[in-house]
Amino acid sequence: MAATKPGDGGDRVIGRLLRFVAFLPLIEVVVIVLVWHAIGPWWTLGLLMAGPIAGLALVRLSPVRTFGHVRAALSEGRVPGDAMWEGAALGLAGLLLLFPGFFSDFLALVLLIGPARRALRRPPGPPPPAVREPLEGRFRSYRD
Repeated sequence: MAATKPGDGGDRVIGRLLRFVAFLPLIEVVVIVLVWHAIGPWWTLGLLMAGPIAGLALVRLSPVRTFGHVRAALSEGRVPGDAMWEGAALGLAGLLLLFPGFFSDFLALVLLIGPARRALRRPPGPPPPAVREPLEGRFRSYRD
């Protein structure tokens, strides 16, 4: 596996992510002010308080649900990759709901919608071909 160089695409992705995180509070304030003017202060405050309550419930229930799906996949002899992704996406949605603001709540709702969550799991395009090479070489059995 090759090491990443400073000019690789990974640095650009991390830079964009850091800029997004830095501007997220500004985006949240702008959206809160717009919602405040559109629906009024009391509805805005009510919605801002409902988000963290829902997020706390989701963060508490997501590991239980994920553990059940992972255990079921392992008992069927499958790799629990999809169950792990579902659990991670639901946990991230719960964390996004804990932050006060409407933009982060919108991102959490996108993660909560099943088809959108599955679309984020699989990038567009055909899946990569599976490579199955036979094992060759000398093997020894070390039995007692």
